[in-house]
This record gives sequence, C-alpha cells and structure tokens, in this order.
Amino acid sequence: MYVCLCKGIREAEFCALASCHGTCPKSMKQAMGLDDACCGRCEANLETLIQSIAGCSAVSSAGTQS
Repeated sequence: MYVCLCKGIREAEFCALASCHGTCPKSMKQAMGLDDACCGRCEANLETLIQSIAGCSAVSSAGTQS
C-alpha cells in the first residue's frame, strides 16, 4: 500500500523510515521529503500512521502485561 503517492513511499518504506528517524511527525515529514509540491494527504494521516506502527508494539506489550 502506498503511504505517499506524491513521493511514491510505500508502507514498508514508511516503517523503515520510522525505525531510522523516530516517530516524531516533524522528523518523519522531513525524512519523507514532504514539501510544498506534495498534495498533503499523507501529512494529514501522518500521526495516524505513526500510531499504527507504535500500536503494534503497544499491543504486544499489553498482551504480556495481563
């Protein structure tokens, strides 16, 4: 699945960027190379995408705490 159509960034690439650059929306925006030429759709969903990545590890952790 594509996360950013303007830059051609797929979900796997997004996850790799997040592991290298952290999950700060500002850092991810810079790592993805988002600029004024982009439509902004992925930027609007950036926090949700980051939370989904973090949510996977939170769910794993929550399962071991119970």
